[in-house]
Order: sequence, then C-alpha cells, then structure tokens
Amino acid sequence: MPFSSPDGRRRRAGVAASLLLLVTPAVASARAAREEVTREFSRTVTMRAGQAFQLEHQQGDVVIGTHALAEARIVAHIRVSAPSASEASEALQQVAIDVQESPTAVAVRTRYPDARRHNVSYAVDYDITLPETASLLARNSFGDVSVKGLKAEGDVRNSHGRLTFTDARGRQRLENSFGAVEVARVDGDVSIINQNGAVRVAEVQGALDVSNRFASVEARSVRKGVVVVNSNGSVLLADAGGPSRITNSFGTVEASLIRGDLAVLNGNGNVSVRGVSGAADLKTSFGSLTFEDVGRALIAVNSNGRIGGRKVGGPAEIRTSFGAVEVALVQGDATVTNSNGAVTLRDVAGAAEVRSTFGRIEVRGAAKGVRIIGGNGEVAVSNVGPAFLKTSFGLVQAASVAGALEVENSNGAVHAGNVKGPVTVRTSFAAVVLSGVEGPVVDVRNQNGAVEVEAAAGRACTRITLATSFAPIRVRLPEGVGYDVTARTSFGSIHSEMPLTASGTIGADSLNGRIGAGGCALSLTDSNGNIEILKAVK
Repeated sequence: MPFSSPDGRRRRAGVAASLLLLVTPAVASARAAREEVTREFSRTVTMRAGQAFQLEHQQGDVVIGTHALAEARIVAHIRVSAPSASEASEALQQVAIDVQESPTAVAVRTRYPDARRHNVSYAVDYDITLPETASLLARNSFGDVSVKGLKAEGDVRNSHGRLTFTDARGRQRLENSFGAVEVARVDGDVSIINQNGAVRVAEVQGALDVSNRFASVEARSVRKGVVVVNSNGSVLLADAGGPSRITNSFGTVEASLIRGDLAVLNGNGNVSVRGVSGAADLKTSFGSLTFEDVGRALIAVNSNGRIGGRKVGGPAEIRTSFGAVEVALVQGDATVTNSNGAVTLRDVAGAAEVRSTFGRIEVRGAAKGVRIIGGNGEVAVSNVGPAFLKTSFGLVQAASVAGALEVENSNGAVHAGNVKGPVTVRTSFAAVVLSGVEGPVVDVRNQNGAVEVEAAAGRACTRITLATSFAPIRVRLPEGVGYDVTARTSFGSIHSEMPLTASGTIGADSLNGRIGAGGCALSLTDSNGNIEILKAVK
C-alpha cells in the first residue's frame, strides 16, 4: 500500500516517475535518504451474538475474512516514512488503533496525528477476521478493501481503491468511487453505488441494484431481478431474473437470458437483447437496437438508428427514424412507424401496420392482413391477408393476397398478382399491371399511365372498371365468361379479340356490346389512348 503524503493523500508512483528527470541530484539524494519504520498492532476481541463490527479507516488496504469463532481478530500493519529514522519513529508512535466495545458493536478506528508533519507519510493495512454471522459496517478511503465469507448484512463504503466482496450471505450494500467493485457468490440481495470505476458482479442469489457512472457494469448469473442505472459506460447483463431494468447513456447495453420482463432505456449507444422470457421494452437513440427471442410483447423504440430482430412471442410495436427496420417471426400483430428508413417485416402471425416515409417498405407474410401508409418509397407485400397500400413516388407490388387489395399511389406504378379478393387501385403517371385477379371486383383509376388487367379463369364473374388517359388499356378475359361491354376513348382506337354482339353503337372510339351471354360488367374509359380486349393467356 503506498504511503500517504503529508496532506493525507497517496503518492502516485507514475507521477513520481514522470518527475525524475526534473529533480536536481541533491533533491534525488534527499529522497533516497528517507527512512521507513513499521510496527504491528494485534488484538482479539470476544464478540457476542448481535454485536456488529465497525471500521473507520483511511490510507491503507483492508482485508476482512470470517471464521466460525465468536471473536474478532484485528491485525494492523502500521508504516511511517520520513527523512530520518528519528522523525519516522516519533510519528509512528502517534498512529493509534482505537478499539471500542459496546453492547451493540465492536468499533475500530484509525487515528493519525491531528497535525501532519511535512514530508512524513503514513499507511495502515488491516487484516481482520470476524465471526461469520457478525454484521459489518466498514468505511475506508485511499486503499483497497476485500471482504470474504460474511454471513450477515454488510455495509461497506470505500473510495480511491478497489472493493472486492465475495462468498457472502445476506443483504449487502456496497459503495465506492474511483475504483472498481467486484462481487461474486452472494446469497442475498446486493446494492452497489459506484462512480469512476467498473462494476463486475457474478452469482448473486437475490436481487441486484447497481448505480454507476463513468465506467462499465457487468452482471452475470443473478437469480432475481436486476436494476442498473449507469452513464458513460457499457452495461452487460446475462442470466438474470425479472423484472429487470437497465437505464444507461453514452454506452452500449447487452442483455441475454432474462427470466422475466426486461426494460432498457439507453441513449447514444447500441442495445442488443437476446433471450427474454417475458415482455421487452427497449429504447435507445443514436445507435442500433437488436433483439432475438422475446417471449411475450415487444416495444422497441429508437431514433437515428436501425432496429433489427426476430422471434417475438406476442405483439410487436416498433418505432424509429433515420434507420432501417428488419423484423421477422412475430406471433402477434406488428406495428411499425419509421421515417427516412426502409422497413422489412417477415412472417407476422397477426396483422401488420406500417407507416414510413423516404424508404422502401416490404411485408412478407402477414396472415391477418397488412396496412401500409408510406411516401416517397416503394411498397411490396406478399403472402398476406387483406391489404391496404398507400404511397407516392414509388412502385407498389402485391403478390398472393388472400383478401381485398386497395392501393392508393401517385407518380408510381402498381403491379399485383394472385389476388383472391376485390381490387381497387388509384395512381397516376405510371402503369398498373394486374394478373391472376380472382375477386369479384376490379376497379382501376389511373391517369397518364397504362392499365393492363388479366382476370383469372374459374370465376363466374369479375366486374371490371378501368379508366386512364394518355396511355393504353389492355384487358385479358377468360373464355366462357359473359360480359356486358362499354368502352370509350378519344384519340385512340378500340380492338377486341373476343367475339362481340352489338347492343348499341360500335365505332372506332366507342363500343357497346356483349361477350357471350353477358351478365358481367366491363367498363373501359380512356382518352388519348387505345383500348384492347384480349383473350387471357392459357
């Protein structure tokens, strides 16, 4: 243990070493001539049941162990350094170890001279053995503290040194600053407060509460719930009970194997979560957020960062901005809100709802349907239930829709195929292409873009209404289905591959007639474009 300086502070070897080249030979010689003297204090005190052990100390290391005996063994190693042996010996006699006994406690206190001498350094290192069932209250500064084997409540506070606490039972409160805290194998609840030093915890059978600043926190194998409040350092939590909560800033958060609910509130750092048996509420900013295998509901909120993950056992609510979203295997409904980032959803057992702008939106597999409201980006869905799709300035693609399809677009094309329900499309300045439409209604309104529709065979009637301008209309019909046809255009022509029976006027730019026995409405309206009625490709 380094000595204290005359004003009570420890000398730092690194600082002294950095000054070696600056001192004169005379000063260096004076330093080399310092004298050190030591003495040992030893005392054994009988302790009764219910008595606590108290220690108040500074300027030295403290090692505390336990045994099964009803006595406290106190050994203090006292050292003093001075320019001369006589000065050191005189100062040594002024260092006292004060032991006080009362019905409630055995109290030990280190007493240094009230007026410290110039250029005289002090240090006292303790080696203490307590009854294992005696509660402990220890205060120290400028030294390391180690406690092992305590089987009662402990309250240990240190500063400017490492604090180690192991193999204990009972509720423990630990506090430190400017030094690490290490805890292992505690059968009971543990509370830790630290700053400017890392915290590492392993194998706690109770609950854990950690508050720290300017250093990392790591906790593994905690049986009950964990609360971590940290800043300016990373947090790692692995194999813990629930509910657990992590609050952090300016550092990463990693959590895995949480037996219960988990809440994470982070800022300016990545969040990674894996294996939460309960619900997960995850928030961060200016970093990525990833998750895997959440047993129940999920809330994931980010800003200025991506969100990605898979396997959610319940509904998922996801929000971010300026980052992509990629989520798969959601057992409930999925709701996604984003801006300035792409969204990809796969295999949603419930319904999917997505709102985003300035990024591509894709949903593959949403059994109970999908609702998408986007802008300035493409939209693509496949293997979904009923679908409502809205965007602008981007292509809309829909495939294998088991229900109604409604599309609202502008300045973007629409391509859809294998739709089981009615289809309604509104767009402009781009083409609409529909194939394999099996629903009862197809209604397409376009402008400045082509329209091409193929009705699927096997349905008795699909009512078709198509309108556009400055582009052609093509409709392909299955044979054997009757249609009542109304077709009009301007500055274009009408052509039909299907045999027509006139029921009104037939001209180059208008047609009223019947295909087969009629009965199914086919309305085609165009301007500045041709109209073609064709046979469906077999």
